[in-house]
Amino acid sequence: MIRMENVSKSYKNGVHALRDVNLYIGEGEFVYIIGPTGSGKSTLIKLLDGEEIPNTGEVHVAGIDVGRLKHKKVPIYRRNIGVVFQDFRLLPSLTIFENIAFALEVIGLDKVTIRRRVREVLELVSLSEKARSFPHELSGGQQQRATIGRAIANRPKVLIADEPTGNLDPEKSMEIMGLLEKINREQRTTIVMVTHDAQLVNRYKKRTIALEEGYVVADIQKGGYIAHD
Repeated sequence: MIRMENVSKSYKNGVHALRDVNLYIGEGEFVYIIGPTGSGKSTLIKLLDGEEIPNTGEVHVAGIDVGRLKHKKVPIYRRNIGVVFQDFRLLPSLTIFENIAFALEVIGLDKVTIRRRVREVLELVSLSEKARSFPHELSGGQQQRATIGRAIANRPKVLIADEPTGNLDPEKSMEIMGLLEKINREQRTTIVMVTHDAQLVNRYKKRTIALEEGYVVADIQKGGYIAHD
């Protein structure tokens, strides 16, 4: 599903974000990406979602050579992936139903299909009773569940979760992990989760890839790795 071969990325300010990275993440895997600040985690995500292109090497996602995409093709490519951030990024003037529907409207689905899919997603993320609520009326955990719902509405092949529990307390963090595991298990969605949360990494043991100074320094199956703070 995801293949990175000899990938290096540096910026004009002289920062070498990634150095000769080789990774393979199979279809349906759930993988943690960990590492200290400045280790290259954010750059890796930007390469996967097409925001950046590598200086050298190749990035393939769902059979697409992302680094060779023309700029105008990137939005179409992004229909293959969903991205969840720690700060939710819900549209405040829209209800939760409308927020999720918006992700389907932009890809041109008809209204009947959208309504049906939104109801399915709301049930999956346990927010059916909050469909007509606005983001400010929800708790942080509920907002993050809505964000995840919006990200998976179009059934992406890959879900990238960038510190999805970063703004949540431990109890809500466990709820979000349970939801991500459910999506991974039931939808067979490949999940790549960037996190600093050592407790989650060690409680929910999964394959763990550690970055440091742009290098992959560990790739451990089924976790047990102590993440950096």
